[in-house]
Amino acid sequence: MNLKGRRWTIQDRFGNPIYLTEEHWRHIAGPENHPELNDYEDYVQATIRHSQRRQEPLNPRKYRYVRRFPDLPENMNHVVVIVVFGSTVDTSGRVQPNNYVATAFLKHIQAKD
Repeated sequence: MNLKGRRWTIQDRFGNPIYLTEEHWRHIAGPENHPELNDYEDYVQATIRHSQRRQEPLNPRKYRYVRRFPDLPENMNHVVVIVVFGSTVDTSGRVQPNNYVATAFLKHIQAKD
């Protein structure tokens, strides 16, 4: 994928580069999906940068990043970001990381007692 279509690229707390494209952000935050995220894109980035991650059991290339925020709307209290990890070969024949945001959403998660 060329860099022109990328909205941003950041690193998670483990140093992995993760990107989001303009097109995919429009899909994720579009009116038919999660329009409430339009005001919380910086929270999506903070979730990737600072959270632990958990590997999805059915797809080992997918990781779930979850972070609590006290000021989310509509009784929501966490941002969840799903990232797909992969690689690609550049024009020089070098393997490069290709880790991208697949989706993101707000969620209410009950605290464990």
